[in-house]
Amino acid sequence: MHAIGSRQDGWLRGLTAVALILLAGCGGKAPKKEPVETSPMYKMRMAESLMNAGRVGESLATMQEAIEVEPNNTALRLQYGQLCFRSGRYHEAEESFLKALEIDPYQTDAHNFLGTVYQELGRTSDAEREYLTALQDLAYPTPEMVYLNLGLLYGDLGRDDDAIEALRKAVGISPKYYKAHFHLAAALERAGQIDEAAREYEVAEPGFTASGEYFYRKGFAYFRLGQEREAREAFDRVMEIAPGSESAAQAGEVLRMMEE
Repeated sequence: MHAIGSRQDGWLRGLTAVALILLAGCGGKAPKKEPVETSPMYKMRMAESLMNAGRVGESLATMQEAIEVEPNNTALRLQYGQLCFRSGRYHEAEESFLKALEIDPYQTDAHNFLGTVYQELGRTSDAEREYLTALQDLAYPTPEMVYLNLGLLYGDLGRDDDAIEALRKAVGISPKYYKAHFHLAAALERAGQIDEAAREYEVAEPGFTASGEYFYRKGFAYFRLGQEREAREAFDRVMEIAPGSESAAQAGEVLRMMEE
């Protein structure tokens, strides 16, 4: 019995020694972790912060550094394109979004973003094509955003019926998409459907509680309907939250007309 115990003790000691050697070897070969500050995802967040601070050149340079590390990362390409778009560098934005599609042809966000670029460049048929291509992806999680963009495009083109149809789809998908309700109200107003426009402005209010323009548009819709009390309330709100603004000047002018 003692002999067996001694053999087991020796075997265990030998196994422990081997394990220690293996652990030491693994420790020596473990890859060094990349500093967080140099990782592409960190640089992407930093680029966004720099852009928000108005440091455009530094923001774009930071994103370029991230792309150099991972040139086939579509998220980085999309982010760079969006930052270029926000800084008015539309051709660079287009190039970045096209590159994302080259890497991943099923990158639906790139089609939606390309549509906004082409819309800014006045390439309206290209913009419409990109939006409609994005909407073909039935698995796309936020089609309401594409419908909003499409509705705005049609509104710019004077195609109010098409704009209303697209914006109705946007709010149908996402009933609390207040921005889409606001633009639907504007499209309905342009089309002379003032009653429904006023109702849509009311629905949109939670998303625009600090917007003088919103309250002016809402007030003017009620003014056109002859509902002076509602119009005054909205115009007074403009004066309260946006004194000295263009919306306040317009509201004041309408209020003076109502006094005459």
